[in-house]
Amino acid sequence: MISQKQKGWRNPWVFGLLIIILSGVLINARFLWNVLHNPVRVLDDNYSVKAHNKYDAKWVQQQAERSTLGWQASLHSPQRLQNDSQAKPDEARFILTASPAILQFNLLDRESKPVQSGAVVVVAQWPGDPNFDFKETLREIAPGHYQGELKFPRAGNWDLLIRAERDGSQFDTEQKVFVAISKQPE
Repeated sequence: MISQKQKGWRNPWVFGLLIIILSGVLINARFLWNVLHNPVRVLDDNYSVKAHNKYDAKWVQQQAERSTLGWQASLHSPQRLQNDSQAKPDEARFILTASPAILQFNLLDRESKPVQSGAVVVVAQWPGDPNFDFKETLREIAPGHYQGELKFPRAGNWDLLIRAERDGSQFDTEQKVFVAISKQPE
C-alpha cells in the first residue's frame, strides 16, 4: 500500500497529481500547435463551411462584380434526384446518385445569351477533411453549356465552389450537394 507518512513533494499522491496536470498542459499545447500550424475550416452546426464574412473587402468586391455582370447560372445532372420539398433550406437540395457524376453548368449573360469560350472550374470540398478536396475543369460542349465528370471519393455532403471566367470577368457560385454512392459489388 502507498505510504501516507511521506510529506510534501515526496508523497506519491502529489507526484501523481503533478503528472496528470503536466499531461493536461502538454495535450493542450499540442492542440494549440495544431490550430496555429494547420488551416482550420470554420464549420457551422450542419458541418458545412460557414457563410462568408460580409465585411471582408474581397468578398464585397466579388459580390459587386457578380451583380454588375448579371450572369445567370444553373447546374444540372442526369444522376440528380429531387430532394424532398419539405427539406430545410440548409440541407442539400442537390442529390447525386453516382460517382463519377456528370455535371452540366449552364451560363447566360444579362440578355440571356450563352456565355461562350469561358473557363469553368469546380472545386469540390469535403467539409471535414481537406485531403478529399479536388478540382475539375468543365469543358464547353455547346455555347454556354459546360460539362464534366466529378469523381467523388466518398458519399456524403459536399460543397461545390464553381468559378466561371471569361475576358477577365469572374463569376463565382456555390452549391451544396449530397452524394449517394451505391456500394460497389466485391
